Amino acid sequence: MSEERRKRKRVAVHWPIRLFNSLTGTPTESTTENLTSNGFYCVSSEPFALGERVDCIIAIPMGSFGDSHAPISLKCRIRVMRVEDQRDGFGLGCSIEDYDLLVDSRPAHQSMGSP
Repeated sequence: MSEERRKRKRVAVHWPIRLFNSLTGTPTESTTENLTSNGFYCVSSEPFALGERVDCIIAIPMGSFGDSHAPISLKCRIRVMRVEDQRDGFGLGCSIEDYDLLVDSRPAHQSMGSP
């Protein structure tokens, strides 16, 4: 049995995500495989470079947090920390560097980034 090396607990949530190519801005649709408080893993049909900074939007399904009936999304600035070739695409391990909480497509508060 292997010991878990991660510092944060992973949650197996399958939320829609849209990754934006840093050069063209072209969106790539995917789904998270798991999520932590500081990152996520997904499989992308498009390759991204190790270390690349990418904008993305994670759509949080309605009802995930109480009785909220308004769409909630996280608009994130991420860094690609791991890239894995897979049969059905590219596995991406991503670190969230900055985010805004969007409620009904409007920012709910200011960014909370790391220094």
